[in-house]
Amino acid sequence: MTGARIAIEAHAKINLVLDLLGPRDDGYTEIATIFQTVELADRVTIEVEPGAPCVTLIMREPRPCADEENLAVRAARAWLDATNAARAITIRLEKEIPAGAGLGGGSSDAAAVLRGLFQLTGAPSETDLLAGLAAQLGSDVPYFLVGGLALGTGRGERIEPLADFPPTDVVLARASPPLSTALVYREARKALTPRVDAPNISRFLRHLREQNEALPPVSNELFPAAARLDPGIADMVGRLAALGGRAAMTGSGSAVFGLFDDRTSARHAADAIARAVPEAWVRVTRTNPRYGLRTRGRDPAAEH
Repeated sequence: MTGARIAIEAHAKINLVLDLLGPRDDGYTEIATIFQTVELADRVTIEVEPGAPCVTLIMREPRPCADEENLAVRAARAWLDATNAARAITIRLEKEIPAGAGLGGGSSDAAAVLRGLFQLTGAPSETDLLAGLAAQLGSDVPYFLVGGLALGTGRGERIEPLADFPPTDVVLARASPPLSTALVYREARKALTPRVDAPNISRFLRHLREQNEALPPVSNELFPAAARLDPGIADMVGRLAALGGRAAMTGSGSAVFGLFDDRTSARHAADAIARAVPEAWVRVTRTNPRYGLRTRGRDPAAEH
């Protein structure tokens, strides 16, 4: 492979449903979640040239051979280490997804780098390699190799794609500062009773199986803990619900979302929130279909 370049959109995600099942021996919490990507995205441009292994990150200014914890850089380094490739990689990152919001921006950037390197090398045998690298980088990264509607289990890293439902208009909103994911999970575990069932996941999958045209049920069992730490999150969920949205928090916060029947309703809700909470970050977007690497798996929606 000589010099090559590719540009990829790294989409944000929302957690339509998130159930907590109990603590794990590795210190994490066992979860079951329904992921969904939306059109809001960072833009990731990757350039690969022959040369000594090095990763340069360009955001506002170049950072040659970047030695930092940026997930996109870590993804490129992991690929270099795993493939023993003598390549110089430059990553240009144009951010649209806010950090620390539960929208998966960093994880999506990392997966975009892996997907881009996979496409540039064109080696089908690397599909399993990329899945392994993604799991090492973070719990959400494997999902972003696939996108669309998917069931995540374990820490969220075991992904089973679901059949996409029709594009749905979404309002994303955030007026609260970032919350520590570890802190939210620690707060949630105080009242967590271990269980094997995921009732909200089952309800969502039943909704899919019945091909119900109504907006799907949404919920997040991390929400009470996050709301105790920052009541502003509950306020924003309440505002979206009052404006007609199916509303919930995404991830461990601090962003929330509302699903709406049409773009007009979504824009009306976004405008109302922007007027009522001028400091809020608000975006109107839409769900998008699966875009990534093919994976093998059962159809969970058919089993509930």
